[in-house]
Amino acid sequence: MNELIITHADGTIRRLRLEDKPLTLGRGPTCELSFPDDPGLSRRHLTFELDGGKWKVRDLGSTNGTLFNGVALTSQQTLRPGDKVGASQITLEYSEGKPVSSPRTVVFDPGKVDEYSSGTVSVSLEQLLATKPPTDPNTGEPKQWVTPLQALMRVGRELAQRRKLEELFPVILELSLEAVNAERGVLLVLEGDELVLKASRGGEFRISTVIRDRVMNDRQSILIQSVAEVPDLNKRKSIVLQGVRSLMAVPLQTDEQSIGLLYVDSQNFLRRFGQDDLNLLTVMSNVAAIRIERERLALIEQAQRVQAAELQQAAEIQQRHLPVASPNWRGLEIVARHSACRGVGGDYYGYFHFADGRYGFVLGDVAGKGMPAALMMMSLHARVHAMAEATSSVCEFVGKLNRSMHPTCAPNRFVTMFVGAFDPATGELTYTSAGHNPSLLIRANGSVQELGEGGMFVGLMSHLTYTEHKVSLHEGDTLVMYSDGITEQENRAGEEFGMGRLTGMTASRATLPLLETADTVLRAVSDWAQGEPASDDQTVMIVRRCSG
Repeated sequence: MNELIITHADGTIRRLRLEDKPLTLGRGPTCELSFPDDPGLSRRHLTFELDGGKWKVRDLGSTNGTLFNGVALTSQQTLRPGDKVGASQITLEYSEGKPVSSPRTVVFDPGKVDEYSSGTVSVSLEQLLATKPPTDPNTGEPKQWVTPLQALMRVGRELAQRRKLEELFPVILELSLEAVNAERGVLLVLEGDELVLKASRGGEFRISTVIRDRVMNDRQSILIQSVAEVPDLNKRKSIVLQGVRSLMAVPLQTDEQSIGLLYVDSQNFLRRFGQDDLNLLTVMSNVAAIRIERERLALIEQAQRVQAAELQQAAEIQQRHLPVASPNWRGLEIVARHSACRGVGGDYYGYFHFADGRYGFVLGDVAGKGMPAALMMMSLHARVHAMAEATSSVCEFVGKLNRSMHPTCAPNRFVTMFVGAFDPATGELTYTSAGHNPSLLIRANGSVQELGEGGMFVGLMSHLTYTEHKVSLHEGDTLVMYSDGITEQENRAGEEFGMGRLTGMTASRATLPLLETADTVLRAVSDWAQGEPASDDQTVMIVRRCSG
């Protein structure tokens, strides 16, 4: 039986039997293994295929790549038992285990109830939970629980119910007071570096910092059976000055850390806490801490799901601001490929017409990543198309963009861009570079020229001016524009992909289809990263002069 053992991001594991049909994994709804909330996956990320009786895995040109036994997957690989495939936060292990055999038959022998009455003890959960604490015959007040087991069972039952986090704290405190027959108590939870009050019963509480630090830092539970018998304590105002006779303080601790403090006390002369009380309260606080952390984690996961959904919607909105297809221009081929490192990003490219009819194109890069950069990118998009229609000069166009963007740019935000205007009648390309990486002009004869003149970043200062420059594009000449996410992507050794590799790769493909070359560049950069996530948005735009 061929199967995949799938380990999810939260650590849960499930098994999936492989049938005789391909199995695709990705964010898209059409994938057999669909993970729509995982932004690290591409829509169609990878596929498992049966070929010649062997199961094989193949990456589908994903943005963040696929790992095969810890190494970047660059070609189709045949799977063997134990092979592991990694995609974003998902791990899939291939197995060829034998089918699980059917269990042996279970037979229930007939018998009578009274045959097992002697030496048999029985109890029901309902009986245990219904047991009430005994009453003191002198005072009529309830005593401690009959056994610690019953107290813990009640705690488990109450904390198993679904409650909001803020509703959980008073329940924990009341259960603790009830379990050890305490009169007053307080529950504090660590938020950042501060203990914050979450629930209390009684008046004002003044707890010794010595006790607090031993509980929180050393994770020790403290019992003071009689405050009056401890000279140092009955002189301290910091313990409790309201007739406290006995007290306990225990950490709310998980296996790894203390997340809070639980304090209880008694004013009754006849009620002294003992070692059993301390043991019980310590165990109860551990159960409560785990429940609190689980609820906190659930809130974090819910917030992450909402954030991922919003990020996906933002990515879809941003994608609509990028061209759906390449324009059909006379004498010029043009394509672009884009990959955002965080679902949304600050790279921008677009096609338009200048007022004098020349073909215009732009590739820009907003400083920064994520949502702030994406908002600036969409603002840039609106300005590009509005201003291009009113200008016939490339330098005037970029100058207007700069003056328009400057008031809305934060001090650490700016845009680099390369803008070109092509005249199909003369083959002349007019361009300016606003602090952007030099574009590569690859001539049909194989020579390479860098185009980087123009001016400073857009949005940095309002009074900036830009110069425009001209070159002639002949048939077969290719212009390569890119964002720095391409050349600055590092591998695990800290080496950048660099302009040299980009130049060699694009120059050697000067006669191949532009779309193929653009996709090859992005794949090569992804392979160079060796499975590491992209450090920045990556965009490449390629223009070639053709006949027509």
